[in-house]
Amino acid sequence: MISNKVVAVDFGSTRISVMAAEVLESGAVKVFSEESKPSDEVKWGIVEKPTGASFKVSELLKLLTNSSKIGSISLVSVAVGAKSMRIIPVTVSRSLGKLYEITDELLLDLLDECKKNTVLSNLTLYELIPVSYIIDGKQMDDPVGQTAKQISASYNVVVGNSVIKTELERCFDRTGVLMEYNPLAIEALSTVVLEDNDREVGCALINLGATTTTLAVYHDGILKNYIVVPLGANNITKDIQELGINETNAEKLKCLKGFAMDSLVEEPVYIQVAAAEEGAKPVNISTKFLATIIEARLEEILQPVFDSISNLSFTLEAGIVITGGGAKLNSIIEFIVERTGINVRLGDHSDWLSDDTDKKFNDPRFAQLIGTILLTHDNRVEHPEVEIILEEKKRDKKLPGNGLITKLTKRYTDYFSGEIPF
Repeated sequence: MISNKVVAVDFGSTRISVMAAEVLESGAVKVFSEESKPSDEVKWGIVEKPTGASFKVSELLKLLTNSSKIGSISLVSVAVGAKSMRIIPVTVSRSLGKLYEITDELLLDLLDECKKNTVLSNLTLYELIPVSYIIDGKQMDDPVGQTAKQISASYNVVVGNSVIKTELERCFDRTGVLMEYNPLAIEALSTVVLEDNDREVGCALINLGATTTTLAVYHDGILKNYIVVPLGANNITKDIQELGINETNAEKLKCLKGFAMDSLVEEPVYIQVAAAEEGAKPVNISTKFLATIIEARLEEILQPVFDSISNLSFTLEAGIVITGGGAKLNSIIEFIVERTGINVRLGDHSDWLSDDTDKKFNDPRFAQLIGTILLTHDNRVEHPEVEIILEEKKRDKKLPGNGLITKLTKRYTDYFSGEIPF
């Protein structure tokens, strides 16, 4: 019987968080508990200090065991998204010689060939997404059962630096806990903040994180574009610190009085803030000047995102959806609308939560964890044999504690690990 209880871990740049939840028969997520700790072990989505990170994960899982009352925790899922990750389009063609029936086995052979053709120095293949097939000159999404002499398969391959994978593995090797599933972080987010129709008609999802900003563009139900910019909301905070105040006050000032556009500050006021240097006079900061600082840095952070959107060959009929901590910045929607001319809305995952889940989990910072839990449950339903394999790994003490698996479905394959357990 497939378990509906899932534990997810989020390696944020400022906090490591863990969550225990259950996916109900209705499809809603009932959150039992969440625990988190401040962290400096992760940068740009990469675990830079695996020893320290593993210690915190172990501590958090112990706390989660007590607060969630779900018993011992041996499996967790972790969404992956880090600097250097991007999409590479790859096409694989094969001449069949004579009329040949297209089978699932043939498509798997083409997919495996694509994987082998995408071996790049210092890069790891993190996800492989079938886009379309052309058989004898005709394009189609699902050619199984058709006959053809020639077939070409187009894929969007998500690659990234190999260190993303290896450092995550090193972290969990020290915990004794197996990683059950590793979806893309942006896919976890899109699962809970986008509708199926958004992905079909065209939608851009922007995740404004602390140290990274991620763009995912969907069209025809497929992830078409994916970039991770190594800049985020913390860069704005650091700019404000340059005025002579400490990080805590700079963050508060940004969140409470900051605006993404200086033109929207109609009645500027001066705010007095304690100086970072002990004994120095308080710093007087104009809200107009504060907005100027924020707007300048936002321009730098989001310019690669805007460039990618402007180069799209299709329109975003469902507009732009923004999420992440940076999405809370005052007038951020107006800023993006002015720069792109496209409708923008805030991402909202609250409809996925059960009625008896604490309303605090409606906060955008929990969206990725909720999405990771849903995708993990979906993976269990699609591949029940995976649980058997993971149980065998848990019993085999000779195996390392990373438990990475490979997901294979009609839409995409996660080649985060080299293993194919079926």
